[in-house]
Amino acid sequence: MIRIAIATLSTCIVVVMASAQTKSYESPNQKLRALIIRVGPRHSEASGSRIEIRANSGTVWRRKSLAPVNRDPGQGVGHAEWTADGRFFVFNAEWSGGHQPWHVFTYVYSVRRNRFFNLDATVGAITSDFTLRGDTLVTTRLGPEGRLDVPLTVRLSKWR
Repeated sequence: MIRIAIATLSTCIVVVMASAQTKSYESPNQKLRALIIRVGPRHSEASGSRIEIRANSGTVWRRKSLAPVNRDPGQGVGHAEWTADGRFFVFNAEWSGGHQPWHVFTYVYSVRRNRFFNLDATVGAITSDFTLRGDTLVTTRLGPEGRLDVPLTVRLSKWR
């Protein structure tokens, strides 16, 4: 009887700890949910995030791992949100080991294309958090000659 109680308690602790490490973002139309799952020990180079886009039925539509690979640091998700129309999920991440503290990697998930896009690969290194205004993302990027915080406005409709 005691063994069963200990096994049940252990299972409950694991479930609670796993759910405490997961953030959930429901799309405005309530058809999809984005899960941000912390991977690895908190505040270490061996930590990162995994992003899952799921239907409300629980079916995984797409995954993106920012977990550490081959002794390289991972990336941890900071700010994340859906656009008001629910067509895009936008999030940013930073290196878990504190490398490049000025660099804020920014990603866009397109519902229609069922694909993640790295904004940095398109417009250059992002240097600040983002703000969403409709389907327009406002942030800053690295400018010529290493100048920081050059204003940047991106219409997300190009990824529809």
